[in-house]
Amino acid sequence: MPEINIDGIKFDNPVEQFINACKTISGAEVKIDTPLSADERGETSTVKGDIAVAENGCIWIPQREDDRSFLFKSEHLNIIVSRKDVVNNMHEAYDRIAASQEYFKEYKFGTFISGPSKTADIEGALVYGAQAARSVTVYLVD
Repeated sequence: MPEINIDGIKFDNPVEQFINACKTISGAEVKIDTPLSADERGETSTVKGDIAVAENGCIWIPQREDDRSFLFKSEHLNIIVSRKDVVNNMHEAYDRIAASQEYFKEYKFGTFISGPSKTADIEGALVYGAQAARSVTVYLVD
């Protein structure tokens, strides 16, 4: 790919913007410094997110296990991500991915997840969980 220099959007407080984007754009719930309870671990999938994007509330999740389908077939998905891994925009996220040789050493897959799966028909009936999780909860930790 050709090298493109784009200076993406920057935020005064990327963590605060990420929380707002999760709530308004992606529809994910955000819990700050809150440990998972036993019942939340029971019937949901929990995964570590590596990069959170303030611009749009999405989170980069590289494949770490043989089975990556749990990300898409879980009813509820918990994503744990560190505040230090919040970046301003997608350009910064892709720069981090490109700079890390670890992401694709063993597995060749990673994905951005942005809130629960949803779809709407022409009459505007919104359905959650159409292609993947019905709910996504982001645990933003130090």
